[in-house]
Amino acid sequence: MALRSTPWILAAALLTSCGWFRPEPPDYDSVALPSGLVVRDLVVPEAGAEARLGDAVGVHYELFLMDGTAVESSRTTGTPLRFELGTGVVPRGLEEGIVGMRPFGRRRLTVPSLLAFGETGRPPEIPPGATVRFDVELMELEAR
Repeated sequence: MALRSTPWILAAALLTSCGWFRPEPPDYDSVALPSGLVVRDLVVPEAGAEARLGDAVGVHYELFLMDGTAVESSRTTGTPLRFELGTGVVPRGLEEGIVGMRPFGRRRLTVPSLLAFGETGRPPEIPPGATVRFDVELMELEAR
């Protein structure tokens, strides 16, 4: 009897290794912060230090308008954007959304205008007063 079930066991093992029967990754809820920033984790690593204000980080990011129009991406250059959290060199909503991430974590940030590019926007790509979306992946973290 055991020999008859062997092909099925082998087939199931093969399909599992190919990804057919793997469980879906967790689906995290969006969290609206008091500032108006909306954070939705996409990938949360189980281990690693969390990014804090003052840390040096390197992130890959994709920037979109809320209608889905792609504005820019660090992935096109292959070079992560590097900066120190809390210095104000990137939009405040991006900094706030990275705090608490672990290396190789991914987040989707919906950033209201006041935390993004404000009432002036960044013409011609980003209109005045636009809410934007950043998809970010923390590639480097150096505690300071």
